[in-house]
Amino acid sequence: MEIIFNRLSFVENKKSAREIRYLDDVSLVIEQGTIVGFVGDKLDVIGKLLLVLKRPSSGEIRLNKTIIKRNSHIENVNALRKNIGFVYNNYNKLFIEPSVLKEISTTMNNYGYKTTNVVKHVVQSLRIVGLDETYLDRDPNELSSIEKKKIELAIVMSYNPEVIILDNFDMGLSFREKEYFRKLFLKLKNKYNKTIIIITNDVEFLFDIVDNVHVIHKSKLVLSEGKDIFYNINLYKYTSIPRIVEFTKYAELKGYDIKKCTDIKELIKELYRNVR
Repeated sequence: MEIIFNRLSFVENKKSAREIRYLDDVSLVIEQGTIVGFVGDKLDVIGKLLLVLKRPSSGEIRLNKTIIKRNSHIENVNALRKNIGFVYNNYNKLFIEPSVLKEISTTMNNYGYKTTNVVKHVVQSLRIVGLDETYLDRDPNELSSIEKKKIELAIVMSYNPEVIILDNFDMGLSFREKEYFRKLFLKLKNKYNKTIIIITNDVEFLFDIVDNVHVIHKSKLVLSEGKDIFYNINLYKYTSIPRIVEFTKYAELKGYDIKKCTDIKELIKELYRNVR
């Protein structure tokens, strides 16, 4: 599913003392089967607009043949939402059902997802996010905030959407968990052609897995670039610099070109070759 923002704006409480401008005249394209990072504040609104939970103030979003505008008619909103999974960053999330199994299977039913073995399918969805069958009968509201986040992703995975939106999903995860999910998102893209939208201010989490990064600052699209953006000094006007980029820049000053290294194993090999 290709996603096009065409001069998209979203403003709440327009022309009042409480006006909040989230997006202002933003135009960009998210190609199918890519991982895209959005850097900025209050960008969960992107997920809400794509799911038609909110409507653009002006401009439009094109999702294949569907056009989302301020007053456009959407033929089948439920079908659209089935194709777009949104993992919203909400630590106060309240689940409706008394067990993880019931919570996930109810969402599957709501979206008309059919399977011959519901329990097996739910277990598979849990394993994808690093959990197991011991969670089936647990009350999701009694889980830790990180476990709840993983359950939210398992719910999305259970109905197999084309697009997955992750709002600050990396917050609170350990280094090992971050690496696990980075690899998972790459697998979902490369093996299953999923489109993944990652909203975060931690560009280290985005490093080497994204195809494009879009930076929104004060509602404006101020920077939009491919993988080379991590070596664009303008990016770090808006966010912190990843440690690996800091190190490669330091190495360049010392006469070593290790910019092509994208993970720690490659970096160690390159350092070893240069030191030798």
